[in-house]
Amino acid sequence: MLPEPPYLERILTRRNAIILVCVLALWRLYLSAELQLHPDEAYYWLWSRNLDVGYFDHPPLVAYFIWLTTLFSKAELWVRLSGTVVSLLISGLIWHLSMQLFRSAKVAAGSVALFNVYPQTMLGMIVMTPDIPVLLFWSVSIYVFWQIIRTGKTWLWFVLGLTFGLALLSKYTAILMAPCLLIYLLLTDDRRWLRTIYPYLSVAIGLLCFLPVVLWNSHHEWVSFSFQLKNGLDAQGYSLDKVAEYIGGQLLVTGPVVWLLGIYAGIVWTSRRDKETLLLLAAALPVIFFFGLSSFKKVAGPNWPAVAYFTFCILVTQFCLAGDSRVRRSLWSVAVASSLLLSAVVTLHARFNLIPLERYSKEMAAADATNSFHGWRELGSELKKYPDRKFALTPSHQLSAEIVYYTDTDIVAQTARMTRPSQFNLWRNPMDSGRTDGLYIWSINDFIGPDGSLFASSSRSDSFHIYRDGVPIRTYYVIPGQRNVVPPF
Repeated sequence: MLPEPPYLERILTRRNAIILVCVLALWRLYLSAELQLHPDEAYYWLWSRNLDVGYFDHPPLVAYFIWLTTLFSKAELWVRLSGTVVSLLISGLIWHLSMQLFRSAKVAAGSVALFNVYPQTMLGMIVMTPDIPVLLFWSVSIYVFWQIIRTGKTWLWFVLGLTFGLALLSKYTAILMAPCLLIYLLLTDDRRWLRTIYPYLSVAIGLLCFLPVVLWNSHHEWVSFSFQLKNGLDAQGYSLDKVAEYIGGQLLVTGPVVWLLGIYAGIVWTSRRDKETLLLLAAALPVIFFFGLSSFKKVAGPNWPAVAYFTFCILVTQFCLAGDSRVRRSLWSVAVASSLLLSAVVTLHARFNLIPLERYSKEMAAADATNSFHGWRELGSELKKYPDRKFALTPSHQLSAEIVYYTDTDIVAQTARMTRPSQFNLWRNPMDSGRTDGLYIWSINDFIGPDGSLFASSSRSDSFHIYRDGVPIRTYYVIPGQRNVVPPF
């Protein structure tokens, strides 16, 4: 028998929401301190040591966030601190926006709880990437936009322009904010704002904030814009399999029940014309569907539509809890519980190797995605055994960044021939000066060219394994540089 409806009113309170947020934030802080840097994080940390107004892969704000939190320490916790701080700020925004939209502490507390148990929040907000600053400024922008609609204060359009600009300085996908808000305006009587100058001034302010990135690109042959356009859209052929893969990724970042409920709610409520619901729909569904459509050609990364899930949690909670339907309330409870369980399993496995994959297959254990949080400190220790070698060449921008971080910058790493270009293409290569006293380093999984097997031998290279709880997860090969030795990449 289903519980009586009032049980959620007793659980979903402001006090309980604060307790949940604080407990989960402490867990994320613990993970931030204990897990070694993901290769992407090490790469962005290296950006923060070389501040600029633009970079090969993304706009610059992720580098400035890391620079700010690592002023006094470069330990993993401090590299990642912004993620936990941003999750707390967004939790506060969700509470206030939910209360303004629906004047229900139950819906507000439920929305905050749902956001915090997303796998995207529990693990994704630990990994310091451009998704963290863009999610912050996207969320602030949606909140400010609603204040404009609610109060009619024209000066808030200038604030919105600034936050829109900061979102653009975080990640290029923030440009989707403009059509999302335009859709809302066109579907409501707030379209009257389009007959004033304020929305256009807001967009102009945002683009003005973004101008340094444009100028940087213009001085670097438009490399960042070209790379992202190719990365997002360049592929051969169309396939439903790619869309299915994209949907699978979205089921994982929020939890499968949450995502299916949100999409169902969005479809059911498309006929509604109340402003509160339209705001939630306009700020979420266009982003999710845009990347879904683009996935017909090339699969969008699971994190690409991350900004959509700010209002998505409010949409799901309002849909399930606003009425008297016991079925919807039970589904909401299942959604929260399943997302929390998924987040707990993933984070516990990342830290404690909870799932013994090696019992089933050594290949599965080696392919475990959470291995990315392990073994880099051990790699740095091995490379310090070559004290006379002060630079390294690798075939991977991520491997190069991990080497710099975990050798305490004692070794300056660069990339040689790569499977993909990166910011390292724009930085000075030690070999340009004719130096050959470095280390050539690659892993067994790296692209090392057709002659790689010749170099991966005891007669030509040193090798060592990296272990996680006694199971080998990576093998590295090292060649101390000589004039008559050419690396295999």
